Amino acid sequence: MAYPYPQQAGGQLPFVLNPAVPYVSSIFGGSMAPGKMIFIQGFVPAGADRFHINLQCGTSKNPRADVALHFNPRFGANVCVRNTLKNQQWGAEERGQSHFPFGFNQNFEIIILCEANQFKVAVNGQHFIEYNHRVKNLNRIDTIAIDGKVHIHSVRFQGQAAGYIHGSGSTINPPMPYTGAIVGGMTPGRLIFISGKVRANPDRFHVNLQCGAGVSPRPDIAFHFNPRFQAQTVVRNTLRNQSWGSEERNASYFPFAPNGFFELIIMCDANGYKVAVNGQHYLDYAHRIACQNVNTLVIDGAVDVHQIRFQ
Repeated sequence: MAYPYPQQAGGQLPFVLNPAVPYVSSIFGGSMAPGKMIFIQGFVPAGADRFHINLQCGTSKNPRADVALHFNPRFGANVCVRNTLKNQQWGAEERGQSHFPFGFNQNFEIIILCEANQFKVAVNGQHFIEYNHRVKNLNRIDTIAIDGKVHIHSVRFQGQAAGYIHGSGSTINPPMPYTGAIVGGMTPGRLIFISGKVRANPDRFHVNLQCGAGVSPRPDIAFHFNPRFQAQTVVRNTLRNQSWGSEERNASYFPFAPNGFFELIIMCDANGYKVAVNGQHYLDYAHRIACQNVNTLVIDGAVDVHQIRFQ
């Protein structure tokens, strides 16, 4: 299927993991267009003064490329400045906002959605600001640049607006262990995005898609995804009527590392679950329990989760 389930396209992935800052890259697909989104996950270190995300027209430094959207959180003033640079000149700043959504030692997710007349920006699952286009030719906006006091976990591009969040479907920095309802259940086409960081000296963690949240008797687990670090393998299995089935362990590599950031995507289709890790398809798991019975997500073990998002 088309992205958001990651796959290679034209030799470029619509996903970048742990890029160095400053970060400058072409926009996947060539340029911005109505409906295109950019997802940026990162972390603000203690003592940061500011950082910025620029959507710009090329990479020229002299003369400096036009900047269509300059999104600039400033921590001293607790304000996000927005502006446009055209022909070497900054325009009028925009500073209006209902709150300041960033904090020291906190993870964040920024979603930038391009519409025909404006950009919309969401932070941590909530719509934050709108910014009318001052560079009218969206085809010119072909570069993203990130700089300042910030750590970037991932940058992801998506061509449709289904993932722009207006206060639902996203959980930021949940306490662990995590148990939460899958609103609407699992159906073919449903996706779960889980981003997080493996702890130091890990033994294992697991992600369960299960049929209920009880403890005794233990609910059926349709899909148990269990990275084990000593064995360097990911065990998959199903628990039905209090009994585990046969384990699956085959995989071409082990994609997790101590203190390593990851993004996990689980996609449900008619035949089973497809799992991608860090922008690459990793494995398939055939349904042993009908997906319509799955209504709960459980995560536990040596991992800290930054965000859970359903789509």
